[in-house]
Amino acid sequence: MSNAPFTSNWKTQVRKGVLELIVMRALANKDSYGYALVEAIKETSGVEITDGTLYAVLVRLKQEDLVEPYWGEADKGPARKYYRLTDLGRTTLSEMDAIWTETVESILLSKTIGKEA
Repeated sequence: MSNAPFTSNWKTQVRKGVLELIVMRALANKDSYGYALVEAIKETSGVEITDGTLYAVLVRLKQEDLVEPYWGEADKGPARKYYRLTDLGRTTLSEMDAIWTETVESILLSKTIGKEA
């Protein structure tokens, strides 16, 4: 028996919890603008986010001084608003990566709870 509604909601909540980490990792590799970030995240992680969700994350990160926007040239058309990590953003990303790694390791270790050695 499957509990698809529960697991679907749980999957959504887990992904929401790591969106900042995913966006910051993407920006650690390359400055980017909104649409390109949405596409890169979808292509590399399989996480599909809307423009609105991305911009809400970027606003939160900007408020914490973790990212900064700037206007850059576009291949075609008007200038685009790009985003880049700040120095504080890079330091924070390193801390977040350590927390994430520790969390994943704890989850994997929890599979052994109650098992006989």
